[in-house]
Amino acid sequence: MESNWEKLKLEANHAVGRGDFAAAADLWVQALEALDSVSDDDARVALTLDRLADCLCKQNRKAQAVPVLEYCVDLKERVLGGDHIELANTLNNLAEVFYSMGMFQKAQPLSERIMSIYEQVFGSEHLGLAMIATFLALIYHGQKDYQKAEPLYKRALSIKQKVLGYNHSEVALLIENYAALLYETNRSDEADTICSNVGTASGLWKSIAAQNNQTLNQGSLQGKLSQTKPKRQ
Repeated sequence: MESNWEKLKLEANHAVGRGDFAAAADLWVQALEALDSVSDDDARVALTLDRLADCLCKQNRKAQAVPVLEYCVDLKERVLGGDHIELANTLNNLAEVFYSMGMFQKAQPLSERIMSIYEQVFGSEHLGLAMIATFLALIYHGQKDYQKAEPLYKRALSIKQKVLGYNHSEVALLIENYAALLYETNRSDEADTICSNVGTASGLWKSIAAQNNQTLNQGSLQGKLSQTKPKRQ
């Protein structure tokens, strides 16, 4: 069945192209089964797992995507090592799934690890590092751990302003989220000031602060993770 993998991959990609993620997921499962006889260091195995998880997420089947991603993390760590950027990519996908399910405490250590990998691979001023720092700040913010969130917002802001410029939309959104933190910690004057200084005094940060409270209250217990691992020899 190994020779069928390329055919199944093409069919799955076509299914994704027409928006049929359920059919694509089924095809990726078949593709994984077609690789039962190959070793885990075959790059097709990790690719298949990543694509399957993505299709499951696009159907909002996130609890089913979790064990697929966890298996892929374990595989990449064994095959590529603990500081490989491909491992960081799958860790990031898993962290985003946990975050979207309101499971901040599960997303947090994954994002901390991703930051460590990015620092090793790209250095301290890379835009990718700023994106991970922003995500980790949002995780801490969602848990009301303001002392850990604030320096990460500042670090991400420093990098993004240098790389993207002060007027970029990503910079503006980051400032709005940071302003929400300031508002939640009774520093609304500072929030107004940093927004007005860069022309983003839209008041959006007040809505963000309210949404953070709602997300924390509603999302922290969402989702039960399946314990079933993808079938592999």
